[in-house]
Amino acid sequence: MRTTKMSAFLAGRSAARTTKSNQPVRVVFLFVLCVAAVASLVTASYATGNIGKGDLTGPWVVSLSGTTGCGLVAMEATFTLNGSGTGTATLTTHGQCGDSTVTAQTFSVLTLSSNGSGTANLTCGTGCGWNFNIQVAPDRSTFSLVDVSSANPGNYLSGVAVHQ
Repeated sequence: MRTTKMSAFLAGRSAARTTKSNQPVRVVFLFVLCVAAVASLVTASYATGNIGKGDLTGPWVVSLSGTTGCGLVAMEATFTLNGSGTGTATLTTHGQCGDSTVTAQTFSVLTLSSNGSGTANLTCGTGCGWNFNIQVAPDRSTFSLVDVSSANPGNYLSGVAVHQ
């Protein structure tokens, strides 16, 4: 009988040691699992280095709103920029002067510093256009626009451009 009790006692100690020796493995496994879960939730950014006009190549849609010489307006411009930061735009306007769509307009990124700040211009017909200060997001997927140019008195537009 003593042998049986002793065997059971030793078997229990052996099982306890096995459980305790597996704890670090379980902790490491849980840690790796948590890191993998967090990593899967993070959106990777392809943004590296300086921002240049070439980074903006491709199709864009811009939403603008504010006040122009024609009163309150909401506008959408679509264009595809080339590597030099210029593209042909279609401008759709809804405002106090009515609704319109004009094609063959020009959107041009005039200046762009390596941190993404710069200037741009959008034409809206003969003798019509807006000068914008822009700020490109580090991931190059969006940029903001605001018309604060003294060359455009009475125009107060702002908006955002989204790379399609």
